[in-house]
Amino acid sequence: MYAYLLIFLLATLGVVGLALGLNALLGPRVTPSAAKLEPFECGAPPIQQRNVRRLSIKYYAIAIFFLLFDLETVLLFIWAGSFGRTELATLSLLSFLFFMGVLGLAFAYLWRQGGFQWR
Repeated sequence: MYAYLLIFLLATLGVVGLALGLNALLGPRVTPSAAKLEPFECGAPPIQQRNVRRLSIKYYAIAIFFLLFDLETVLLFIWAGSFGRTELATLSLLSFLFFMGVLGLAFAYLWRQGGFQWR
């Protein structure tokens, strides 16, 4: 059963390695110059020399919510993929429901603490 996974992983690594190797062998050889090492910003010279701005911490919560809902989607795919196998379907459904319960409790706690207020 795991042999197919191993073959898939080896084939994937082989294709990626082949693509990188062919690029290194057959790709153009470019010597770095001052013009090529200059930062590129939409074809115009950069406005700021140091174009680094801090992101607001408010976006951190949005990123965490995205990861949580992404994980939830993965759990749904596992449950849907176990169709026809009762034991696996039951276990994956219970793990999904447990995760949703913990996520619901965290959501209620954050709502009560005012964590969803955009300040």
